[in-house]
Amino acid sequence: MGGGARSLDEDNFHNLSFHSDQNMPGPSSSSASGGFADAGSDSDSPTKRQQHQHQIATGDTSKIPQLESEAGGSAELLECTVTEPHTENAGTKDAYVSYLITTNTTFSSFQKPNSTVRRRFTDFVFLSKSLSKDYPACAVPPLPDKQRMEYVRGDRFGNDFTLRRAYSLQRFLTRAALHPILRRAPILHTFLESPDWNATMQSRSSRANTASSNEGGGSGVFDTFADSFINVFTKVHKPDRRFLEVKEKSDKLDDDLGQIEKVIARVARRESDIEADYRDLAEQFQKLITLEPGVEAAVHAFAQSVEDSASGLKKLKDHTDQDYLGSLKDMVAYSGSLKNLLKAREQKQLDYEQLTEYLNRSSADRDMLASGYGSSGGSGAAGLIRSKLEDIRGVDHEQSRRDRLRKLEIRIDELTRESETARRTSEMFDEEVVKETSDFEHIKRLEFKGQLGRLADAHVGFYGDVIDVWQRYVDECEREGVAAPSA
Repeated sequence: MGGGARSLDEDNFHNLSFHSDQNMPGPSSSSASGGFADAGSDSDSPTKRQQHQHQIATGDTSKIPQLESEAGGSAELLECTVTEPHTENAGTKDAYVSYLITTNTTFSSFQKPNSTVRRRFTDFVFLSKSLSKDYPACAVPPLPDKQRMEYVRGDRFGNDFTLRRAYSLQRFLTRAALHPILRRAPILHTFLESPDWNATMQSRSSRANTASSNEGGGSGVFDTFADSFINVFTKVHKPDRRFLEVKEKSDKLDDDLGQIEKVIARVARRESDIEADYRDLAEQFQKLITLEPGVEAAVHAFAQSVEDSASGLKKLKDHTDQDYLGSLKDMVAYSGSLKNLLKAREQKQLDYEQLTEYLNRSSADRDMLASGYGSSGGSGAAGLIRSKLEDIRGVDHEQSRRDRLRKLEIRIDELTRESETARRTSEMFDEEVVKETSDFEHIKRLEFKGQLGRLADAHVGFYGDVIDVWQRYVDECEREGVAAPSA
């Protein structure tokens, strides 16, 4: 394997026998906001992967469109932060929460290297759906759940809820910015800087509705449902061991994250309990002032130090609960996106196998008719019934055989073309899923590193503040003439 693969020796998918591992992005330093300079710096250019995505999305594998690549290769920087949730139209029925998105980039397609826009959650939903439609062979990062119960409880505009969502939306954009294909998506660039985003949404929605009407949307939905229903009971004949291993390791990752999530949730609850105990202790010491006026200054200073420690603990608890715990849930959801991509890949393989099966069956029928064994209309009871019906109708058996043979030849030609197209699509999808697995692993590793680093920083900051608080208390006591206890 290449150097990029060797650097992931501790990762969940490091030992998979993918032959396209040269496309794995190499390790790179990145900011906490998720930008890194060599995202997707692989030997297989992002332009080629964009071409594959376009072919898979349009179903046209007969030609490769000439897509424009970004200037400068893959060295562009793209950093995004989501902050400052703000309630717009507060107090009205049209109230909603907007989030400030700050972008720093070196992409030449952006109008400015630095830009700020405000977007609401439905804007993120539109972006996510657009990316999923335009790049069907990408594991598009998921958005946080709608959390409808928050609306019922009236917490829709609560600070805790909006901050949690801001963290999750931050991770969504970070993952997209780290992805070698999605970070080049024109719709993402428009989302990050356009002042006319609403016009963009309306334009794309109108085009999508027009295309759906031209293609007969109702029939397409029914066909998709029918195919999905049938495929529930159909399994691929030759499952690819590589992707089975990815599925197994992804399931194991979900189980591990679930266990860690339970532990972290328990830690957050205990931090909250200790904070409440600290505040109760500070309150009780404040009550002592009325009983012992002579030590008012010392008691007040002690109570204030305890209160400051409680405030620091609340800050630590909020980071643990809102950011780190949320990141575990979001990673489980991201792993689900990868597994959904594996299901889509399996569907492509299943389409090819079924078309091949139909082709082989039609070829066998043609050979039987051509050899004369099927001149009576086929073998068995069906052939006998057909022959009797033709006798009743006075049909020339030889002419009927030639007609059926001609129809079979036409069907075989169609199935041959469709089977070849399905084969190319399936192979192309396989290639993209291999690269998506590498991309997912790289993004996951960077995200875990960043999240654990920020969690460690939060703990270091908390304990540093505690030391400062109590050192100030000790210094104040010494100034008041209270000697510190000897060791």
